[in-house]
Amino acid sequence: MNCSDEKPTVLIPPARSELHDLSLQDRMQILYEIAISIGATLDLRVMLTTALDVFLRQLNCTSGAIYVGRPSTPPQEPTTAIPRNFRHNDAAKWVKRMLPVAPERQAWAEFLAALPSTSQADGAMYFHLLPLGNLGFMALARPAHPLDDDMLQMLSPLVIKLTEASRACLQSEELAAAHKSILWERNMLRSLIAATPTILFSIDKDGHILFSEGRGLPSLGLETGAVSGESAFDLYADIPEVIEALRTALAGEPVSITLELDGRTLDVVYQPVVDETGAQHGVVGVSHDVTERKTAIDTLTAVLNSVGEGVVTVQDPAQIVMVNRQISQMFGYDAAELAGQPLWRLFPAELQPQPSATVDEFIGHHDQHRAGLVLELEGRRSDGETFPVELRVEPFVLAGSKFYTLSFRDITDLREYERLRDDFTSTVSHELRTPLASIMGWTETMLTEHPGPLNDLQKRFLNTVYASSVRLDKLIEEILTVSRIQRGTLRLQPAPCDPIQLVQRVVAAITPLAAARSIALSVDDQWPAAQSVMGDAERIEQAMLHLVTNAVKFSHAGGEVIVRSRLDGAIWRFEVEDHGMGVPEDEIPLIFHRFYRGRAARKAQIQGAGLGLYVCKAVVEGHGGETYFYSQPEVETVVRFDIPLREMPA
Repeated sequence: MNCSDEKPTVLIPPARSELHDLSLQDRMQILYEIAISIGATLDLRVMLTTALDVFLRQLNCTSGAIYVGRPSTPPQEPTTAIPRNFRHNDAAKWVKRMLPVAPERQAWAEFLAALPSTSQADGAMYFHLLPLGNLGFMALARPAHPLDDDMLQMLSPLVIKLTEASRACLQSEELAAAHKSILWERNMLRSLIAATPTILFSIDKDGHILFSEGRGLPSLGLETGAVSGESAFDLYADIPEVIEALRTALAGEPVSITLELDGRTLDVVYQPVVDETGAQHGVVGVSHDVTERKTAIDTLTAVLNSVGEGVVTVQDPAQIVMVNRQISQMFGYDAAELAGQPLWRLFPAELQPQPSATVDEFIGHHDQHRAGLVLELEGRRSDGETFPVELRVEPFVLAGSKFYTLSFRDITDLREYERLRDDFTSTVSHELRTPLASIMGWTETMLTEHPGPLNDLQKRFLNTVYASSVRLDKLIEEILTVSRIQRGTLRLQPAPCDPIQLVQRVVAAITPLAAARSIALSVDDQWPAAQSVMGDAERIEQAMLHLVTNAVKFSHAGGEVIVRSRLDGAIWRFEVEDHGMGVPEDEIPLIFHRFYRGRAARKAQIQGAGLGLYVCKAVVEGHGGETYFYSQPEVETVVRFDIPLREMPA
């Protein structure tokens, strides 16, 4: 309640006798005065205050209050009161005693249903509560005498009029609020339209343009409303795709088109407007200027079409989004034919995973441990022909969705070149072995001095010849091994072998080289004495020797090489650690390739053919194992292999 300290309004009753003594004419005059005060304005508070003031003066009341609200929200305070200071308003104080401060809807409805009512308080004040329908009520406080029944009956039409006037005011407030909301939404929409390169338009069922607005209009040389009232069929008669889209939309079907107009590229959407009965009333639409986007796409497409590799963009899980020209030429499909198709369409049936498989699952299945997403697989052309491809995969995220860029390279010619090279290498290596065997045999014979005595200089020369011949023989054997690996003819002879003995033989073989470079060779062999491994001992020893030899060769003089061997669950783990020059991160994916030698090795002129790690990996994988490599240059390099105890691939 209002608790201000303003002085109460003093009401001066009219200079006439008590109401029940008045003639009918006088009473009609009172009712007339009250009637003309009701509904003079649609401002609810002003209208009620004006009416209440006349009620009080004409009916000789000292105070009054009117409570009006919507049925869903009962009023917490009087809408108007005279006097406004509630401490001096007997009518308001009486209502406060009769009605809770914050009545609930049910209590409010029950209170109104019990009206009208007349009550007496303190013996000298009478209170009349007159209902205003379901909107509220009017409270009047009158001293000495209450209003008689005849007067209350005569006031009924005026109370009804006051109720309807209040209802009209409330409706006016609702309309004003709705109008304000509509204006706000319209202004917000106009601001949005003005801030984006968009055109909004509306067309009636006969094809006449009702309105067109948006920041995109100036780019077409138009102003807002410039084409309003014109026929869209006449305006765009020379653009068949617009006419066709408009006719389709007017027939009740939504349409989207991309349109070239006055040097701009537009994405246009036509949406039919129908009522609840299905009757067609016209079309609304929106046009987006996508010129810059199309330019960027065209530029990207031109770049992709200029590269020498096939490029495919795939959305997770494996749906083709776009391809470049080289893919179409490589596989024999049109670009539009591949769009939306699964990636697996480009691979033969034996490589295709389940339809729901993702690219990550496909890559992981074919190459779980390679550093970098590069695969050599078989592709399938549209005519069913298969051919070898090198596949590179690069994932990326766009607008919260995962995509992949895949590059395909046809390596048919490369495979043929490699086959010819391997054939040549194998042939040359075999041809070299025959004279080399003779050189080594005769050198050994001469060193025995059976043909005759040798002096020290002759022995030194012959030892040098023999050592070089042995090194050349090992290199030829490595080349032949590589050739067998490439041809798939490398055969392993599995048998139970003892890792402890293998470690001992390898360490014994490499000790002279380590000693010559002052490198400490440490062995941490934790292999159980009674445990064996099923494998080809000769090939495994060859792989181990490559790893330890590399560690010694690439360590700095005075460094340390650590050899570890242990049982880890059901696998044999062999590991070599050094602290030499190491391998940069960008070279790690390449070190297991044949003939590859790192930049540091070439710069330091360290001898080697780049075959050791390639052979090691092939031997380990032939035993069902895996090879791992970690390096931090000049800090630590660790290379290891894991071989299952008894698992041998068929």
